[in-house]
Amino acid sequence: MLPEIVALSKEQVQLSNIPISVYVQEAGNLHKRAMLDIEELSKLGMDSSLPERLKNLTAALFEAEINWQELQSDRKKALELWKEKSTVFYDFRKELLEHLEFAFRKDDRLLEQIADIEEGNSHADAIEDLGRLAALGTANVELVEAINYDIAKFDIARSMAREMTDLLATANGYLYRDDEHKLIRDKAYTLLKEVVDEIRDYGRFAFRNDRDHVKGYSSKYRRERSRAYRQGQNNE
Repeated sequence: MLPEIVALSKEQVQLSNIPISVYVQEAGNLHKRAMLDIEELSKLGMDSSLPERLKNLTAALFEAEINWQELQSDRKKALELWKEKSTVFYDFRKELLEHLEFAFRKDDRLLEQIADIEEGNSHADAIEDLGRLAALGTANVELVEAINYDIAKFDIARSMAREMTDLLATANGYLYRDDEHKLIRDKAYTLLKEVVDEIRDYGRFAFRNDRDHVKGYSSKYRRERSRAYRQGQNNE
């Protein structure tokens, strides 16, 4: 179903007002109901291929929802890892800045270079700062050693800068991919809803005089929500 899903325009997309997992379950139930009633529904002119299309689109939406939820999980993990590591990273950046500013306190030229490094306020800027500070400290190692600062930390800074670059790229990458996966899911829902609504229309008409049977062609989730709302209104 993917080619048809992708071909649907953004302007045609509808959003579900009930949980997708619930909608998928109800669509599956509707398929079983429609197959049992296929003769009655077909007599009214319903396309007999609709139940098969319903089945295929239900499976497609299920897969699309799983893909999006997995991406959400991976994205959450990437952002949590960035948050965890960035605390240490920013503390280390602050440490380097403070020690180099003190080590270079009598050299205006070097202090100007530090001021230049500090410009910019994005995460990417801060990561670049770490690498540049390490390079500046290494180039003026005598002044750094004069304040007994461990120059091995410049190697740590370079390594941390590479690590944080990768972490930030991963976290940002999930931000952009999120929209694509969600759009596929919403398009799949839109196509499925069209079929669900069509079959329910036929079912509600075909069994309009059978109160229990006709329930099979409506949303149990919405019925229960409506009942709960009415009860809440009555209790006020």
